[in-house]
Amino acid sequence: MHASGATSLLRRLFQNRLALFLALLLIQLQFFTINLLNAQLRESTDGWELKIAAIDNNLTPNGLWLIPYSVGFVLSALVPLWAMFTMPNRLYRQFILAMITAALAGYLVYILFPTYVTKPAPEQVPGEHALAEILRDSYEVDAAASTHNAAPSQHVFYALINMCFVIRFRPTRRVFLTWVTLGALISASTVLTMRHNSPDLISGYLFAVGGYYAGLSLGGRITDWLGDGDSPIVLPELTLRLQQGIRRRLSRLGARPS
Repeated sequence: MHASGATSLLRRLFQNRLALFLALLLIQLQFFTINLLNAQLRESTDGWELKIAAIDNNLTPNGLWLIPYSVGFVLSALVPLWAMFTMPNRLYRQFILAMITAALAGYLVYILFPTYVTKPAPEQVPGEHALAEILRDSYEVDAAASTHNAAPSQHVFYALINMCFVIRFRPTRRVFLTWVTLGALISASTVLTMRHNSPDLISGYLFAVGGYYAGLSLGGRITDWLGDGDSPIVLPELTLRLQQGIRRRLSRLGARPS
């Protein structure tokens, strides 16, 4: 009886696109919980600082790289949201499970093998523009509430998993060039804002590869079990209302006189 109920619950979960997206979003937000706990329960130098001295000791923090760094935050949630409306069943499950697998594996590493980054002093950030000031302020915030969770870089593995699945969904030259460029810029921003060291970036790439193939396998197996790989996209009522609301707003904006 219990096994039958659990099976039914799993079926409903994996067939509900909104539930999968919300599950991913909830898991992504745990980064901040784990980081805050590490900041409260560990000294700022507990664990390991992974560095390649020839690279990391010769970088200068640059506030302009906060632009792709911030884009990486936004895309980690917006691309799965877009995929909820557009990707076929198999690919959508593979995508969400790739993101979830990489995130959970990353959290396990953050807890068991804590790593940290020693941020530059604020006065080491050149420039007087707003982004330079924001980067300086962020280092002060990090010192109090964001001391660990360095390797693997979530920015990197989310950006690369996004890249892989969008290209898989739309395998055109334009999509390929756009998303490879985005992945490269977001990856570079993690070290050029000096929020990460280069080994954090490298481990992020490895977790992206692992998450990608794990997602392909798990999502494929689950879709074969559900038997709806070739079925049309079915969106929950709440999701349909959200989609209709977005379309209405966009049509109103398009109808406004310039």
